[in-house]
Amino acid sequence: MIKKIIHQISLTGIGGVQQSFLPYFKVALSRSKFKHVIFGLHKIDKEYDSIESYYTNLTQNYFKLFYFVYQVFSKQTIIHFYNNLGSKQVYRLLNIIPSTNIIFHERGTIWNANMKDQKNYVQNALRAKIILANSNATKIMLSEKFGIDESKIYVLYNGFLSSSSKYLPKNNVRYSETFSVGYIGRLDTPKGVHILIKAATYLKEYNFYIAGDGAWKDLLIQQAEGYSNIYFLGRVSDPLEFIEQMDIIVVPSIREPLGNTVIEAGFCKKAVIASNVDGIPEIVENKISGILLNPKNNLSIKKLPLNAVPIPDVVVDPISKSLVSAKEIDAHELCESIKFLETNNETRLAYGNELHKKVLNTFSIENYFDKLESIYKGLDNGNK
Repeated sequence: MIKKIIHQISLTGIGGVQQSFLPYFKVALSRSKFKHVIFGLHKIDKEYDSIESYYTNLTQNYFKLFYFVYQVFSKQTIIHFYNNLGSKQVYRLLNIIPSTNIIFHERGTIWNANMKDQKNYVQNALRAKIILANSNATKIMLSEKFGIDESKIYVLYNGFLSSSSKYLPKNNVRYSETFSVGYIGRLDTPKGVHILIKAATYLKEYNFYIAGDGAWKDLLIQQAEGYSNIYFLGRVSDPLEFIEQMDIIVVPSIREPLGNTVIEAGFCKKAVIASNVDGIPEIVENKISGILLNPKNNLSIKKLPLNAVPIPDVVVDPISKSLVSAKEIDAHELCESIKFLETNNETRLAYGNELHKKVLNTFSIENYFDKLESIYKGLDNGNK
């Protein structure tokens, strides 16, 4: 009988994986039939102080590492790896330790993988009981890029907030009464923020707010130099409060396994303009719950800053369901979409309301917990 779930996850920053894990883990502690603990390889970020007592840093001493290895071997434990399907270290571990209950949860790292990683992906997939993908686009990428058996891959959409909760902003004071366009997320290669800033230089009558941090920050600030309508806020403490103060949210991604920011915007009933790529159209229906722009321009990125995420070799075309070369949306088309939503208030509100319905029905923390708990129980029953 399985008694324990070990979540092997990095809690060193605030990315999409971590943002959805924290609310899930709190629900699991109160509702799950299993005991839940967390193992990682780094010091835990202060953002997760509320669950620190459940976290073990495997690098602190050899005893903790040996205990984790024993748990991999144990038939009473499920090891749930997050974004480690291509890990060479995990491949070496599973190559020497017989394991029975391994789950790999792919949340987007495969977009950065290259063919030298194929052996790790394929061999780790063979040792897994199940592979979870955060979108159909991720499932396609796993299958088409590295030939992983589709029958072993289960799509489990991220969950963030309760379908019964109503977000009440802590501060209702807007940054500006001028029409406000927001972006929130990492400032890194795949996010396409340089396109949004280019659009902002054409739309001086609107204010653009960029929330987040990352390797591209300095270059983006240089790009925006001299434009008083572009504001960089750094990492904000409450993403939903930031979204609440915007009129619309833009997600100009070059690649996006799912689109957590889109989900958060929908929870706040905000209209979204986003790239029609990868997993984003699994959330947004064009001209029903937002505006999707087809990436058609060759990438304008010439040189990557230090420590930036690499340019993806391929992305998922949501129409053909095939892998295609990465491109970026057109800044002028983005401008036209922004102007359209500013001048069509009823449409903007309707898009936000429709996206809100989709988010509550599909991306609630309750849905995520119930489906994941069912997966754990299925493995438990299979061991009896």
